[in-house]
Amino acid sequence: MKKKLFALCMAAMLLLAGCGGGNSMASGGAAADMSAPSAELDWNGQDSWEMEFPMESESQLSGDVYQNPRAKLIRRAELNIQTEQFDQSLEALNQLVNSCGGYFETANLYGGSRRDAYSSRSGDYTVRVPAEKYDQFLSGTGDLGYVTSKNESSEDVGERYYDTEARLKTQRTKQERLLALLEKAESMEDIIALESALSDVEYQIEQYSSKLNRYDALISFATFQVYLDEVGRVTQEVGETASLGARMAAGFQASFRNLGQGLQDFLVWASYNIFLLVILAVAAAVAVVVGKRELKKMKRQNEPDKKSDE
Repeated sequence: MKKKLFALCMAAMLLLAGCGGGNSMASGGAAADMSAPSAELDWNGQDSWEMEFPMESESQLSGDVYQNPRAKLIRRAELNIQTEQFDQSLEALNQLVNSCGGYFETANLYGGSRRDAYSSRSGDYTVRVPAEKYDQFLSGTGDLGYVTSKNESSEDVGERYYDTEARLKTQRTKQERLLALLEKAESMEDIIALESALSDVEYQIEQYSSKLNRYDALISFATFQVYLDEVGRVTQEVGETASLGARMAAGFQASFRNLGQGLQDFLVWASYNIFLLVILAVAAAVAVVVGKRELKKMKRQNEPDKKSDE
């Protein structure tokens, strides 16, 4: 009985050691855990389990996985857009997402509430669209307003994807072997040891499956981060490569706009501080009246002095 239990524990330890070997591969170690080698289970009819694992070279193990690697691209883009008509731009964004078969992962709107109904609004939106609709969505964002900045990025996760896929295959093979051993186990000690090993393998399968599902979601749907800002006037600056006349004309136009905007801002500020301005105006008027009276007194006092001098 002791020999049987010892042999069974050794087989379980070999399987778990293979699980640990899969983790070391991520740091560039040997690829012995990436394949799904066949195992021979042999019951000798008396008191021991024998499990044999045929050895395979690194090139054989990695050949099936990396012989014809395909790119697994995660595509992302970030856009900042200004608009003078926020409601129309937001409606156009909704239509664009629907036409591309995408959806909003997050949507945040700032401003425009009852308390600040007349303030400028802004929104940031995380949009997911099918990867094959990436170019269609990107070109359609030009109709939402004036695109002030655009950043695109692509990440190829093919190597990590296939590595995770191979690890998952290995863990499932180990699960099948442990289940086969569990069917032939007779003693309670053997059953407990095998169920413990199965629990560890099932945890690894769950982790790798979750990772692959996340990769699939990111690969099949591109991610767009759209920042939409409402402005009174779209800022479209004249570049340094423009002619001198165009740059000077843009400067004069900007000066007039700033003057008008400054006057409007002053009037708005005055409306919020009307009582303070009234008090300051009354104080200034009183100071002027008192000052005039003092000047008259000083003149009257100076007239007798001038006459006496004569």
